[in-house]
Amino acid sequence: MIDTEKAFNPSSHIIQLKSQQGPKDYLPVQWRLVWYRQECPEGTIETEMIHLDLDRECENEVSVWNDNQHKNVKVIKHGKGLCIFKATVTDGKGGKATGTKMENQAAFSDFLEKCETGSIARALAGLGYGTQFAPELDEGDERIVDASVTRPQQPSYDPDKPATQQQLDTIDRLRAQLGQQSLASTDGLSFGDCAAMLKELQSRLQAARKSA
Repeated sequence: MIDTEKAFNPSSHIIQLKSQQGPKDYLPVQWRLVWYRQECPEGTIETEMIHLDLDRECENEVSVWNDNQHKNVKVIKHGKGLCIFKATVTDGKGGKATGTKMENQAAFSDFLEKCETGSIARALAGLGYGTQFAPELDEGDERIVDASVTRPQQPSYDPDKPATQQQLDTIDRLRAQLGQQSLASTDGLSFGDCAAMLKELQSRLQAARKSA
């Protein structure tokens, strides 16, 4: 039984996001998690990387400060790398919701982490935690941190072509998160080798988070 005097109050943590329709209330994912954990101590959160393409060329419109104009201006930023995460959240009482999220390197340098967090945010909103403060669920609304996306078709690739530097950098980052040393040698690693390695490292990282 939740103590109503100490129950989580989402209104205390609302922030304002700009949109073409004006300011919108938004409950950040960290506060959705606090709310969810308070009410669902037996609940579970599982994430899965369902697509990763480190060679995908991407672009994203961002705002940057222009010293000459003394204001923020819109520019197109380019990057290489795209991923899709799926999160499944249960409340331990029979309720269940899923959320998917796509992110790319042009939008965020840490797009893998942003993508996983975004999928969790959408799943929590689907379960009722922050739904009323989740403009990302408004169909047709412009992109925000947890915006809904259209999943692209799985691109074909040659697994025998050489590994990319971005693959190798991501492998090193994931190994570091697991407390492992960087690869001793990358000679002879193919694109397919690295893709399989990334999938295995992601699975280990998820398992480590669950047991933490």
